[in-house]
Amino acid sequence: MNLFLSSLAKVCEKYLLQEKCLIVPGYQAGNVLCKNLIRSGVNWVNLRPETPTGLALRVAGEHLAKRQTSVLSGYLSLVVVEEILQRLQEEGNLRYFDRQNITQGLAASLSSAILELRMCGIRSNSLLDEHFICIEKGQDMKLLLQEYEDYLLEHSCLDYPGLLSWALTLIPDYLAEDSEDDQPIYLVPSFHQWKPLENELIRKLAREHLIFLPVETTAGEEDLPLNTDVELLSWLNLPDLAPPPIGDDSVSFFHAYGITNELRHVLRLVQENKISLDQVSVACTKDEYIPALYSLSRVMGFGLTVFEGIPIALTGPGRVLQGITAWIASDFSISTLINLFTSGDVEEIPSETAINLLKSSGIGWGRERYVLLEKYARHHQESENVYRLSSLIQSLFDRIPLENKEGKVYFCDFCSGLAEILQILSNVKDELDKGALTTITFCLEQIAAFSSLELGLEEAVEKAADILESLRVGQSGPKPGKIHLTSYRNLIWSGRPYTFVVGLDADTFPGTFRQDPVLLDSERQKIHADLLLGANKLEEKHYLMATALASRKGHLVLSYPSYDVVENRDAYPASVLLQVYRLLQGDPDLDYSDLLNFLGHPVGYCNQEGESPLDEVEWWISRKLAGDLQDTAVVEECYEGVARGQISALARQEDVPTEYDGALTTYVDSVPWGGKILSCSQIEYLASCPFAYFLRYVLGVYPPDEVTFDPTRWLDPLERGSLLHSLFCSFMRKTAASGEVVDPVKHRDFLFEMAGELVEQYKEKIPPPSELVFQSEIEEIHECCDVFLTTESRRGTIPCYFEVPFGMGQEEVEKAGCGLADPVCLDLGQGRILAFRGRIDRIDQMAEGDYCVWDYKTGSAAGYGEQLFFNKGQQVQHALYAIAAEEILRQIFPDKSAKVRFAGYIFPSRKGEGREVSRPAENRELLVSLLNTACEVVESGTFVASPEGSRCRYCEYAAVCTPESAVPRAKYLVGNLAAVRLDPWRRLQEYV
Repeated sequence: MNLFLSSLAKVCEKYLLQEKCLIVPGYQAGNVLCKNLIRSGVNWVNLRPETPTGLALRVAGEHLAKRQTSVLSGYLSLVVVEEILQRLQEEGNLRYFDRQNITQGLAASLSSAILELRMCGIRSNSLLDEHFICIEKGQDMKLLLQEYEDYLLEHSCLDYPGLLSWALTLIPDYLAEDSEDDQPIYLVPSFHQWKPLENELIRKLAREHLIFLPVETTAGEEDLPLNTDVELLSWLNLPDLAPPPIGDDSVSFFHAYGITNELRHVLRLVQENKISLDQVSVACTKDEYIPALYSLSRVMGFGLTVFEGIPIALTGPGRVLQGITAWIASDFSISTLINLFTSGDVEEIPSETAINLLKSSGIGWGRERYVLLEKYARHHQESENVYRLSSLIQSLFDRIPLENKEGKVYFCDFCSGLAEILQILSNVKDELDKGALTTITFCLEQIAAFSSLELGLEEAVEKAADILESLRVGQSGPKPGKIHLTSYRNLIWSGRPYTFVVGLDADTFPGTFRQDPVLLDSERQKIHADLLLGANKLEEKHYLMATALASRKGHLVLSYPSYDVVENRDAYPASVLLQVYRLLQGDPDLDYSDLLNFLGHPVGYCNQEGESPLDEVEWWISRKLAGDLQDTAVVEECYEGVARGQISALARQEDVPTEYDGALTTYVDSVPWGGKILSCSQIEYLASCPFAYFLRYVLGVYPPDEVTFDPTRWLDPLERGSLLHSLFCSFMRKTAASGEVVDPVKHRDFLFEMAGELVEQYKEKIPPPSELVFQSEIEEIHECCDVFLTTESRRGTIPCYFEVPFGMGQEEVEKAGCGLADPVCLDLGQGRILAFRGRIDRIDQMAEGDYCVWDYKTGSAAGYGEQLFFNKGQQVQHALYAIAAEEILRQIFPDKSAKVRFAGYIFPSRKGEGREVSRPAENRELLVSLLNTACEVVESGTFVASPEGSRCRYCEYAAVCTPESAVPRAKYLVGNLAAVRLDPWRRLQEYV
């Protein structure tokens, strides 16, 4: 036993039957101490752990009940302070803090400052202006404290300081009820720093029955026996009086490459030394260690208890809450909601079919657009699934308050709605989830009961997230069969024989000196002597660490992460490590260079030679580093994926294309495109990149069809192009029907009006991310309209037919007024018939019997130079549409010999600058030759990526193809003439 526990044991033996009240910061700490006594063989009765809060409630509880007074928790006090701040700011009553932006952080700092003042018994009438650096600040602080006091009085509430103060007034009557013989003995840890009101309450209750339990660092200069080096740490604060070290290796050090490796090495040491898990305590200096060790425990399957508890965000209900708030913050984005539904944390998971329907519904984002889901259900064969999904989503919306005219919601309604949503959605898998759901729901309901704030929806989301971020669940003392994790501040309660203290880098412990942003040290000194100064906080940390280390018995391992893998920089040991090192070496003159030399190399990502690996990955790495794996055969035998990857890597080093480059060993399309109806875009897609063609048209792999949120863009290029095509077609039909000639001045308003109607239709289908982006894109559409009108006004041909379909069926022909129901077939010879379909944007008349074909391109005119007739097969639309147009015209004018003289492209946009590119409709033999070559590319079954790589950044399959490696590989293969399977592709490049 350490001195603290042995002192407690002596008191229990001396006052065996008398009631003993052990004052501790929390009941959990007291219960751990009582269990430690039993494990140490000490029998006790009538020992009762108690907290200052519990003592105050014992004294004042009956009065609270009679007066129906409630006690505010810490986060509720913050809510109250925020409300007061907001009201005072709106009323213009703040003079100093009105200059600041009232953020969540400032409100939290002010709330903390108010509670600190009240814990010293300070009221608003005792604050003076001269206490502060300026009069305005003093007046604001006095006003805030006064308003806070008035709020508590008006709402019959007490905060923690108020509870203590009230209990202090009732102590004389409380003590008078008991005789002197019934007075319990009060036991107080000597090391704990109680707040002034807490200290006063304990002393007044205990009177002369108060016993302080010493610890090693408060033992003064007593002659403590030294049996092991770990006991040397009792002299951390008195190094000059320390006895010489024994050298029994009961204290050791290491440093590691980052937090995760530090914790993994702790586990490695536990495994290596065959230590039972329930003999181990791990003490940390910052919260980041909790999720890190918790994650390792879940992955590796060992038991873990955490004294301070698990962050709510690591639980299922916590993740659901994060998902819901993220959904609200993203303006109810479909993709965010789908991520939540498919996370595994939701109780009522929609079917996969319903999820896919949600993706393709076109909702995108925006609360008002979810009505589309119900409309979608009416016309879909999976209507039952869609209705069920729609009902679930509507139940969520019913609980999320709508913003009022000022764009605000009541925070109480928002929190109560979140609490109900959690109850609906949360999938409770274990006791931790159950506790988390209870904790979060209780917190939200408490806030809802007290808050009257009005906030913007985004601010409400942030505020709820900030409050809930501090919540923990699953707080526990040490348990059998489990490692115990605790903060170094609570390490003293644990009596396990093996202790690991992690996170002892200088940046973390003791950290840097920071004054409180609200109450400066100079102000604190003037206000009250017991207000803790910023400079003293570092001393307090050192004292608590020294106390914790001095209390250790058995074996102690101290460590720190010597490299910050996030910040990509070195970290250095805390001063306490140097102090311990000096004690162990018996040399007070040692410095940091001596310590760093002693520590040696940091622990990395795998076990060192002679150490047992923690898991399978470590075993493989250690074998590789030890040189035991001379080849990869054994790895490939154990891991099929690695074996396949190795085969593909070797194959991609061949001089000829392999199946891993897109060269198929067998291909069912022995007659390429036989029996299929193609579009011009398919042929051009093949010419642009055979591998992308293979993925899309052979394997049928398509990118997800869903509206995604882009804060900088409304319509993507395809959607914008479709809108402009529809607009120009409708406009030209109307002007051609009326016999008018296009006039930029006369028709501008008319075209803009048509554009506005079409834009509203698209806005219904695709929500703009913001009004600013929406207006910007409308201006671009208007610019395109101006370019189009100017171009059309100079045209010498007569527009006749618009959006003319062929191969689209009779219904489309009837809608357009002309066209071909069946596809156009082109005899390529060699037994090949090419059937293709499409929609011609315009057919204009040049003269009697002479026509031309136009297609609108709303992008850039780059790549459409006069010298690029076919552009290596990437531009065949003009030639094929000319052939289709002649067949259509022959059907319209069966008695006339209609000819298409040329076909081309119009670029009516800012990028295209109104350019026109025309191609003569001749030399069809060359077109047939090109198409035959394209057929040979397909026949060969060789779908190697394009070596150009110019389109890769726009390609939808870049994530699959990995252009960084595929393009250089393709260049090599095309350049290697021995790769004869690529001969058709090489010939295709000759058709410029």
